[in-house]
Amino acid sequence: MKLSYLLGAIAAGFLCMSLVGMQALVALFSSIPLAKRRHRENPAFDLRRAYRRILLVTVLAAVLTVLAAILVAVLLPLPAVAGYLLGMILGFVCSLRRLSPNNERNQRIFARFYEDCLTEESDIDDTRIS
Repeated sequence: MKLSYLLGAIAAGFLCMSLVGMQALVALFSSIPLAKRRHRENPAFDLRRAYRRILLVTVLAAVLTVLAAILVAVLLPLPAVAGYLLGMILGFVCSLRRLSPNNERNQRIFARFYEDCLTEESDIDDTRIS
């Protein structure tokens, strides 16, 4: 097997983990604590809706990552599969800081992606007696 196939498999594994696999991990390890924090700060935040969306993102990203790994394992020879797995590990290690809920980028993305989970409180009456 040529070295270019191995390097290509490493690059493909790195990209797969960086673009898809890390989304599942970020949803689990960052979005759940951010959702709990947002709900504690603002009880009008719909925690169940946020959890459903986190579960959806996690499942879809995990399924895509596993399907890509299965395709690589079936279609490529063993050294290329090992390179792909090495690339996935490198992608994970390079993106390890993204798993923190205190990461500013995660907080901005969470605020934008989950802003519709903030429901208005219906028991507040805006009419004022003058």
